[in-house]
Parts: sequence; C-alpha cells; structure tokens
Amino acid sequence: MTTTLPPNTLLIQGQPALITYEPELRLFRGRFLGLTGYCDFMADSLKGLQEQGEISLAEYLADCEARSVAPFEREDKLKTFTLRYPASFSERLAVAAAEQNMSVNSFIVDTLARRMKLR
Repeated sequence: MTTTLPPNTLLIQGQPALITYEPELRLFRGRFLGLTGYCDFMADSLKGLQEQGEISLAEYLADCEARSVAPFEREDKLKTFTLRYPASFSERLAVAAAEQNMSVNSFIVDTLARRMKLR
C-alpha cells in the first residue's frame, strides 16, 4: 500500500516531517509530525535533512524513553461541528493556512489546540 505524503513532507525512518525554508538562515528546517513533543532539525540539502533528521529523531526517542514519555501521539477519534464565522475571514483564513502549509481544517484545529495550550 502506498501512502501519499502532504506537500513539503519528508519521510524519515517512517516518521513524516514538514520541511520549510528559513531564508534568513539559508537553511531548510524539518519538524516531525505526530509526536507528543517538538523535534526539529536543519540542513542545507536534502541529504543533510535526511541525516540530521535521523539524528534528531533518535535523540528525541532516547529522551522520551529516559523520561518514560510516550513519543508518538495516539490516534484520536475525530468529531465534527459547524463553525460560523464572518465571511470576511474566508480569504484571510485560507492565506494563513497556506502560509503554514496546512489545510484550513488543520489550521483551525492547530490554532484551537494552541489556544487551549494542548500544543
């Protein structure tokens, strides 16, 4: 079975990482997705991202094991609800989500999680 990754995502040891470019540093930054904590890495090439990602993920997993913390998020059941918002938000919401390389739904969920201090 083939899994399609979202755009700007690199699979490192089976774990997806979102890749962005940091122009002020002239480096690419990878941030692992689906972890219970924050784990990132930087490099100036695809090969470097792969190498640094493997190192960073190994250190993160070792740290989680040492602290007896579950490293990966558990899959949660999804719920739905209707959200009413001003029409003027539509374009701004779409742009904000695109800037984060996220769908509008993911952007809203991420924003809510941050506001509730879950992330």
